[in-house]
Amino acid sequence: MDFFKRYGSIGPSQQQSPSETIQRLADRVETSTLLEDKRAAVLSLKGLSREYRKTGEAALGALLKVLKENSEDQNLLKAVLETLTNLCARDSPRGGTSNVGAAAGDIAAQFSQTILDDGDDIISTLLELLGDADFYVRYYTVQLLGTLHMHAGEDLQKRVLVSPTGVGRLVDLLSDQRDIIRNEGIQLLIAMTETNADIQKIVAFENAFDRLLGIVDEEGGVRGNIVVQDCLQLLHNLLNYNVSNQNFFRETSGIQRLPNLLITDPSQTAAGRNGTADVESDEIEWTVQHARNMLVVLDVIRMLIQSGNTNTASNQTAMQQCGIIPPLLQLALAYEAPSSVRSQALYAIGDIIRSHEANQNLFQRILITAAPEDETEADAKPIPEPAIVIVIRLAVGKRPQGVAENEYYIVRAAAAYLVQTYVGGNPDAQLALAATLTPPGDADTATEPEQHQSAGSLIVSVLLDWRETGAEDVWRVWYASLLLSTILRDHVECKEQALKITIGDSSKGEEPFPLLNELMSQARQAAQSGASTRISLAMFTLVCVWLVDSPASVATLLDESSNVSFLVEQINGSSGVNVQVQGVAAFLFGLVYQFDVAAETPMTREQLYPILSKRVGTDQLLVRVQRLRDSREFQYAAGLASGTHSNAYGGIPNEVFFDNVFTDLFKKHYEGFRAAVRLGPSEALANPNYAYLQGGMAGYAGSAGSGSAPGTPLAAAGTISRAASPAAPLAASVSAPGAMPASSAQPLEPTVPKSEFDALNARFVEQSEHIEVLKQELEAAKTVQLAEPAADVEQLAQEREQRAQAEAQRDANAAEVASLRSELDQLRQTQTQPPTGDPADVARLGELESQLSALKLQSETDAASWNTQRDELQKKLANAEKQVVKAAAAARNTGKKKEQQQTAAVDALKGEIKVKDDRISLLTAQVDELNEKLKNAGEVDELKSKLAGLEKEQEDLLVYLADQDQQAKEYRAMLRKHGEDIPLSDDDDDDEG
Repeated sequence: MDFFKRYGSIGPSQQQSPSETIQRLADRVETSTLLEDKRAAVLSLKGLSREYRKTGEAALGALLKVLKENSEDQNLLKAVLETLTNLCARDSPRGGTSNVGAAAGDIAAQFSQTILDDGDDIISTLLELLGDADFYVRYYTVQLLGTLHMHAGEDLQKRVLVSPTGVGRLVDLLSDQRDIIRNEGIQLLIAMTETNADIQKIVAFENAFDRLLGIVDEEGGVRGNIVVQDCLQLLHNLLNYNVSNQNFFRETSGIQRLPNLLITDPSQTAAGRNGTADVESDEIEWTVQHARNMLVVLDVIRMLIQSGNTNTASNQTAMQQCGIIPPLLQLALAYEAPSSVRSQALYAIGDIIRSHEANQNLFQRILITAAPEDETEADAKPIPEPAIVIVIRLAVGKRPQGVAENEYYIVRAAAAYLVQTYVGGNPDAQLALAATLTPPGDADTATEPEQHQSAGSLIVSVLLDWRETGAEDVWRVWYASLLLSTILRDHVECKEQALKITIGDSSKGEEPFPLLNELMSQARQAAQSGASTRISLAMFTLVCVWLVDSPASVATLLDESSNVSFLVEQINGSSGVNVQVQGVAAFLFGLVYQFDVAAETPMTREQLYPILSKRVGTDQLLVRVQRLRDSREFQYAAGLASGTHSNAYGGIPNEVFFDNVFTDLFKKHYEGFRAAVRLGPSEALANPNYAYLQGGMAGYAGSAGSGSAPGTPLAAAGTISRAASPAAPLAASVSAPGAMPASSAQPLEPTVPKSEFDALNARFVEQSEHIEVLKQELEAAKTVQLAEPAADVEQLAQEREQRAQAEAQRDANAAEVASLRSELDQLRQTQTQPPTGDPADVARLGELESQLSALKLQSETDAASWNTQRDELQKKLANAEKQVVKAAAAARNTGKKKEQQQTAAVDALKGEIKVKDDRISLLTAQVDELNEKLKNAGEVDELKSKLAGLEKEQEDLLVYLADQDQQAKEYRAMLRKHGEDIPLSDDDDDDEG
């Protein structure tokens, strides 16, 4: 209470309440004319503001007035700014029972809004104070702006944008030599650029990228302190969801500075630039802050190459050109680095090469000389290996000692993602990896460690030795299944290559067993032994991917009769069977039935259909698959992004049972699968839409459709062994007696490089579009040219109807003539002698004869007329048919001519492109030569500028010497006037002369 007595004026016996003291101090701040009084009152209010929020209710207006009117007194400004910061802070006061908790925050928000709503625009005053040279004024101004932004960020951002130099003054804080003010400015910019795209653009164009990266370099790079993390976070905010800033960052060579941020050892600066990488560096201690800084850098890299962005391809190219892949590989293979950092580095490499052919080819050529993880092999000489082999080893290899399973899981997931991005859209890479698939029983792989196995051999050995690998880490088997599915997906040649792999050494008396059936056998053993559900699902889903669009694989699976019995047992099981395993087994059995269309199969569709319809039941099969589709585990996997099966920052997701390869295949073939299993064997082959339902099986039905996967062989005509009806084979043999039997037809095996395949595919698409245009033109021609013949045909139909009516009339007349003839014959029979008596009979007879003659004449005339009309109608009909044929032939000839013209035009364009390429090569060489000359010219210009500077300095020196000589002459003359004996110098002699 001594404090309140000090400012009281009514005597020591009466004490003032805090409210009265605050009000008196506020009045003194507002009414005092002396700066000392105002300063003392503001300092007193600053002390009270820490404990009593009511200080703002009485003194806020007076404080704002002082801030605007007394901006020259540094001490007063500092006290006012600190008081306002205390009033707007969210911290609960230490005193005052009524202002605690949420109420204190509400009052602070009200004070902040009052400041922002000030009519004299106090924000402009604060922005001007950011340029003040005084340390405390500038520091407390930044703090006050940060506090205001916590309460009303959007309103503050609007007022800053209105100020012409507002954002510029905030960016200038990055160049402040005082670290405290600079760091506070970084925090304020982080808060203001988090969601405001306009401020992001202005900050970026204020040269913020260079300033931030410069601060990072000054603070020691990614191994620096938390200031580095703040700078990188601000860089992330400026680039996040802002296309213009990303373009500006790339155009100002910002991407070229990212590789240096990844380097933790100076000796790694030049490593890997020539397609090799060396990871035998000494272990580097990783601190928590170091890991956080590196994760932000990796997040920035991945943000620039997000899938679907228009600038992703350009950023991928820029990153490849600046050599960012080798440092990322070194970071991913640094076993001492945290798993979160390694996984993010692998994800970043995958994003860089995703759907980018040039980057994929570069990654394919990288060789890595890696130090062995096991200390027992430390003496072995390391051998350079392809990067993809090392990455596959990370995905399915043994876990390093001392690394927990949940930590290493995210490294496996990221390595698998990198393999998928390398293989995606790259059929040549798929085929190359499929060529490395070898059985683990070979002499060269049976006893060798993982470091000496090929990629394919390692994958196969992990799958077949699941008892050992699964007991150690079940995710090794799961990811081995995923990688093999990725290699086989949508590539028939890879599936055929995998079918050639057999397990068992015939030289030792073992019967060779196909790898496909061995996988089914392993799935059976896993189900019977009660192994992890993920192992059974991994085997089943891999076989599903293998069988789709591969009748040869289905035939190989059906060679082992126990496979069908095992699937039926899994589907019909009522207890002890996992719901997901049961659903995948049902889906697999349906695929076997759907794609069992090979010419030679151990079990035909007719033999499978009773098993499907009676032993299993079509409805039960569909119910099992529907339950799988609706299960929580499948829905979780289907909702994940492509190739991601984990949180990149740690932890094993217990919900992951299915990989993205299987879920994509399931979603693609689900509707066709449902329709196919409902059709009988004959109905399926007779249904014209069944090729579509099979999801690309048109190529095996003898049609060269465009839906085939790369490398899909097209069967010759007539290779379907089972027709829609029993009479179909006989009809085929009669119509083509010289045709080759279906059993002897050999499928074509084209093997073309990817570039040629892409060119052929593009040409095929172009020709398809051209065919569609020709079809439209043909339809139009038919419509025009057949309009008149169609009218003629309609007229012929009408004339035929008239002719039919006339023939009916003729038949009626003929009947009448026949009646008259019979009547006449009767009369002739009754009167054998010529009539001589009754004249009525004679007249009657004459009348009948005349009628008969007239009817004969009419009948003959009508018959001649009808025959003439019939001949004319037949001629017209023949002419109409000829016109139709001519129109169709003309349309076909027109299409062929256009196709020939288009082919010639394409060839001409190819020639022009080749000429342009040669010209570009020549110009590139000339540009390189000119650049070399320009470099030499730049050195000459630099020497010239130095020479000019020296000449100017010499001239200045001569002028200075002349001035000194003149002054010496004047001094000597003055001394002579005062009587000093100064001998004459040469210059004096010259002047006198």
